[in-house]
Amino acid sequence: MSSEPLGPYVIGERVGTSVWLAEDTRNGKPVAIKLLTKQLPKDGGRRETLIRDVRVTAALYHASLVTILEIAAVGDNLLMVMERVDGTSLTKHIAGKPLERAEVFRLAYQLAEVVKYLHVKTIQHGNINGDAVMVTPAGQVKLGGLNFSNLLRRDTASSAFQQKGSDLRSVGYLAPEQIAAQTADERTDIFSTGVVIYEMATGRLPYSGATAADVARSIVEGQPASPKAINPALDPATMPVLAGCLFKDPFKRLQTVKALVELLAKTEPAAVTFAEQFEKKVTTGTSAVSTRPRAILLVADLANYELMELGEAQRASARMQQILGESVYLFDGKVVDPFGRRLVAELPSVESALEAARKGEFDFAPGQEGGDLSVRMLLHAGELEIHEGAAAGPAVEKAYGVLAELPPNTLFVSEEFVKEGRGNVRLRDAGARAGVKLFQIVPPEPAPILIDSTELDTGEQEALLAEHEEHSHPDAPRKRPMLPIALAAMLVVVVLTGVAVMWSRRSAERPSDTAVAAAPISAAVPTAAAPRTVLVAAFTVESADPALAERANAIRLGAIEVLRSFPELRVTDNAAADVTAFSARLRAGATGPELVPTSGAKAGAPAPAPDVATGIGALVQWITAEVRMQPRAVARAEALNPFADALLARSLNDLTRTDTSLRAALAADPSFLPSQLLAMRFFTAQGNKTEALAAARQVAALDPANLDATRTVARASLMGGDLRQAFAMYNLVLRREPKDAEALNIVAHYAASIEDTQRFNATILRLKALPSSHVTAHEPDLLAAAGRLDAAVQRYYAIEETVSGNASLSLKIGRLAVLRHSLDVAAAELQKLDQTDPLYGAPMLRAYIAAENRDRPTAEAELKKALSASTPGDDAYTSSAEIYAILNDSRAVIASLQKAIERKEPT
Repeated sequence: MSSEPLGPYVIGERVGTSVWLAEDTRNGKPVAIKLLTKQLPKDGGRRETLIRDVRVTAALYHASLVTILEIAAVGDNLLMVMERVDGTSLTKHIAGKPLERAEVFRLAYQLAEVVKYLHVKTIQHGNINGDAVMVTPAGQVKLGGLNFSNLLRRDTASSAFQQKGSDLRSVGYLAPEQIAAQTADERTDIFSTGVVIYEMATGRLPYSGATAADVARSIVEGQPASPKAINPALDPATMPVLAGCLFKDPFKRLQTVKALVELLAKTEPAAVTFAEQFEKKVTTGTSAVSTRPRAILLVADLANYELMELGEAQRASARMQQILGESVYLFDGKVVDPFGRRLVAELPSVESALEAARKGEFDFAPGQEGGDLSVRMLLHAGELEIHEGAAAGPAVEKAYGVLAELPPNTLFVSEEFVKEGRGNVRLRDAGARAGVKLFQIVPPEPAPILIDSTELDTGEQEALLAEHEEHSHPDAPRKRPMLPIALAAMLVVVVLTGVAVMWSRRSAERPSDTAVAAAPISAAVPTAAAPRTVLVAAFTVESADPALAERANAIRLGAIEVLRSFPELRVTDNAAADVTAFSARLRAGATGPELVPTSGAKAGAPAPAPDVATGIGALVQWITAEVRMQPRAVARAEALNPFADALLARSLNDLTRTDTSLRAALAADPSFLPSQLLAMRFFTAQGNKTEALAAARQVAALDPANLDATRTVARASLMGGDLRQAFAMYNLVLRREPKDAEALNIVAHYAASIEDTQRFNATILRLKALPSSHVTAHEPDLLAAAGRLDAAVQRYYAIEETVSGNASLSLKIGRLAVLRHSLDVAAAELQKLDQTDPLYGAPMLRAYIAAENRDRPTAEAELKKALSASTPGDDAYTSSAEIYAILNDSRAVIASLQKAIERKEPT
C-alpha cells in the first residue's frame, strides 16, 4: 500500500468515496480522514470563518457516533479526522440475510439514539445508509457519513441535503422528498433510518429496480415489498416500527426521532440496557481516565441553572456551549465536553485564552447574541483529567467551586492562570472566592505624554509635567499652570513659523505635490456597505432597423437587472449629482451590430453584439470597470438571451411571451439570480404561489441579504408547518433587521407556546422598542398559554390602558371575554377591531360572539372570512376549534385541530 503525506498525516488505503485510512505522524495513532472540500476560500477572513463554523458544529460526542478528532486545514483542503473504527459496515454485517430479532432492535435503538442526538444539535444527517453505519465486534453502532453540508450548521431544513449520484444502492435509502428535490428535514432521516431497519429485518432493501432511476421511481410511486413475505420469521412487533418510518408522506411518518427511540424502547426494553453499556465505556482517549499536562482552561456555567425547568436549562446550556465554543475554536482552542451543563475548554496559550474569554464576555453583554443568558466565566490553569469523556480532576473541581461564587457575565482570572502569564492585559485584584485569589481585566493605563525637554527651561518643564500629572490623575486636586501667557504665545508663533519653513522646504523638494492635489480625486471602490448609484439611460440606435432598436432595449433592460443583483451597486432611474450615468450606442458594424458603451463624453471601445447576451456582457463589464468593481461573470447566453427577452416582453405587457421566455431562462441556469428575482416578482403578480415560492427559495439561497425572498420562504414554511426552515429564515431576517416586527412577534408566539420563558421575555424586551401597533405578542401570553385566564385578562387590561390601536390585544381580550361569558366586554373590543383589523380580527371575534349566542350560520360565515385572511404564525385554526367547541361540534373541533397541527400553530 503506497503512502502519501498530507500535512501531519500519512495517507493510506482508500475505504470510501472520500475517506482514507491514515496515520497521524505526531503521535503514531491510526485515524480515518474524510476530505470535506478541496476548495477553501482564498480570502483569509472567509476561510477562517468557514473553518471555525465547521469546527464548532463538529464538536460532537456520542457513544454511537464516529468520533471526530479534528477539523484540519491543509492547503486548500479541509479534512475531518476521525477515529478508526474496528468494525464492518452494516451492509457487510447483514450480508443479504435477516438478523435475529434481538440484534435488529439493539442496532436500531443505537442508530435512532445517535440520530436523535444529531437532531438535538440541529444537524440533519441526510445520508443514512448501510455503508454509513458501522458495527463493531461487540455489537456497538458507529454512525459516520457526516459531510461538509452537515457541518456548515445550517439551521434549516433544505433540499441541499439530498443525495446525488447514480449508485443503485445509495438511491435505495433516499426518502421520496429527496428524490423529488423537495424540502428535506428530520423526517427525511426517519425514512432512511426505517430503510436501514427494514434491511436488518429482511436482508434486503424495501425498494428495488434494474437501475438507479428505477429504484427512485419505485420509492416515489411504488410500495415496499411486504417484509413478512421476505422474512416469514419476522416478529410482528417490528411492523409498527417500519410503518412509522416508511410513509411516503412526511406528515404521516413519526414526526421526531425521539418518538422512534421511545417506540423501540417500549417494544424491546433489552435494547436500551444493551446500549447503556457502551455509553458507560465512552472515553475521549485510549483509556477511561487520562491526565494532560498543565493546561490553560476556560471554565463557564449558567448562574441560574438550578432555578430553570429542565428543558429550559438544557436549551440555555446548549446556547452557552455554542456561543463560547465559537470563541474557543476561533482562537484555536478545544472544548473538552461540548454538551455538558458546564463548559470546559483548553486553550493553546495565555494570549489565545484571554482573547477567547474576552470575546465570550462581550457576546454575553446586553444587546449581544447571548445577552439574555447569565453566564459565569473563569480563566484557570492546572492539570486536566478526563474521566469517562468528561473534564475532571482537582483543577477543574476547584474551578467549579469558584464559579459557584462569581457574579454572572463578568470574566474573572485565577492566580493559577496568572502564573502562566498575563498576556497584554492589565489586571487588578478582585479578592478571593472559594480559597482562590482572583483578578479582573481593566482598561490599560493612559499612554504617557512624551515630551522632548531639551529645548525648554526649567519653568516650562515643571508646567508641562504638572499638566501631564493632571491628565494621569484626573481625580487629584488641580494646580494652576504657571506658564506665562506671553511665553505661551511666543512658543505658538515659533512653532507655526517652524511648520511653515518645513512645509516650504518640503514643497520645494517635491514640486509635483501641488499638481497631485489639484488633480480630480478618483471615486472610492464601491462596496456593499458603501454602494455606488448608477443610471443606465436609453440607448442611441444608429439605424432605422426596428430589430436593432428592440435589441438595444433588451440589452439595456437585461443589463439593468444584472447590475441590480450586484450588492456594490444601486440602480436608479433618476439623474442626480451623486449618480454616475451610463448609456450606449448600438450601430450596424461591418461584421454585425456593435455596442459602444458611453458615460457622458467618454466612450468605450466598440464591442460586437451578435446577440442580446453578448451586448449585456459587454455593457456590464464596461460599467463595472468604470466604477472600479472587480470583474463579475454574468451568465451563459442560453440563460441571458431568454431572460432579456422576458424583460422586454414584460415591458410590452406580453404575459404569455414573458412566461415562456422566463421559464426557458430558469431551465438554462437555475442559479442565475436575476432570473429568479424576476420569476419571484412575475409569478407573484400572476397569483402563481407555488412557482413564486420556488423562485423565492432560490433567491434566498443565492442572496441571503434579500429580505423579501427570505420573508416569503419563512411565511410559506410556517403555513406548511415547516418550523425548522421558518425559524432559520426569520433568523436571517433578524440578523439583517434586528427590529423586524414580523420575525420578533413570530419568535415570541412560538416561545410562549413551548413555555420557553427565557426566550419569550428576551423577545418581548426587543418588541418594546417598536411601535405598539406593530406588536402582537404581550407578556400575559404566558399566563394565557398556561390556562390562567383570569390573571391573563387583568394583565391585558393593564396593557390596553397604556397603548391604543393594538388589534392583537383587542382580539385577545375579546376572545377571553367570550370564554368568560362577558359579551359586553367582547362587544367593546369588537368596535375597536372594526377600525384596526376589519379583515381578520373583527370577523374572528364576531364568530366567537355568534358561537356564544348559538348562532351557527353567522359564526361559520364570519369564521370563513377570518380564515381566508389568516397569516403565517397566527392561531386561526386553533380559534376555529374553540368556536366549534362552543357550538358543541366535536367533529369540526377535531378537523380544525388537525389543520392547526398541520400548520404547527403556536398553541
